[in-house]
Amino acid sequence: MDHQQGSSIKPIMITVDLEDWFQVENLRPCFPAEEWDSCELRIERNAQRLLELFDLYHVEATFFVLGWVAQRCPGLVREIARQGHEIASHGYSHRLCRELPDAALRSDIQMSRTLLADICGEPPAGYRAPNFSITKELVDILEELNFAYDSSYNSFGLNSRYGRVEDLRHTSEGHFVTGSGNGIMELPVSNLLIAGKTVPWAGGGYFRFWPTILFESGVARILQKEGRYVFYCHPWEVDPAQPRPTHGIGSVSRFRHYLNLDKTLDRLRHFLVRFQDSHFISCSRYLRVREHERLYEDNRNCGLAGR
Repeated sequence: MDHQQGSSIKPIMITVDLEDWFQVENLRPCFPAEEWDSCELRIERNAQRLLELFDLYHVEATFFVLGWVAQRCPGLVREIARQGHEIASHGYSHRLCRELPDAALRSDIQMSRTLLADICGEPPAGYRAPNFSITKELVDILEELNFAYDSSYNSFGLNSRYGRVEDLRHTSEGHFVTGSGNGIMELPVSNLLIAGKTVPWAGGGYFRFWPTILFESGVARILQKEGRYVFYCHPWEVDPAQPRPTHGIGSVSRFRHYLNLDKTLDRLRHFLVRFQDSHFISCSRYLRVREHERLYEDNRNCGLAGR
């Protein structure tokens, strides 16, 4: 049983992958990384829309910041932190983890970590892999670099970009372990289990696809069963006016990227109102609270055993 199941107030972690519109995997054929500097930066205005909404509904979010963006928009990163949100790492180049040799992956993560530490005055505690592309090697590297937690696991198995965890052992404390050490705390995004099948329910394109009432009903079910909910979104998802390539993108990718962009902000506002009795807290704060509760229970049990 999750420690939160008995509580009437369930924590919701709103997470934002801070990347711009042209850095999305669906648009990779149109905008290779070497052309990113020639693309229009729209991330500051779109992030501001999210920040205004979060301020209105007292949301403490976690922003997984792409290093490429942090290098060009350090003021935005500082402003997000100044408003009380957590700054975490999304790597530097937005390459799938399995596409990078171990040395290159470590360099990518280290570069992002150093950038964010220089901007914010402290290194990020958390990391999320681009497109949830978790690997055994990634977990080893995060542990080596002293990250406190990872949020790269998505249990929906039908997206080929998502990583797999067959080589990882999952402990009862919530750690992923590879055998090289004590492991790293894993905070996966939340999905819905229906008749033994995993249905994507954590946000992103699925938040824009499912009807609002149905989506919120699923979230309520996850909160009731698991005691917490982890949601993700991107700033470009609240920007229906973003540039649209006329060629080089397939129909499926086009559908996934542009579906209901004009409705995302209103849907997110509705979501925050619907669950305003929950705690909208950052990933790090949630893990700290959980650890304090675990220590309290351990001490309490030891005291009872000693009587």
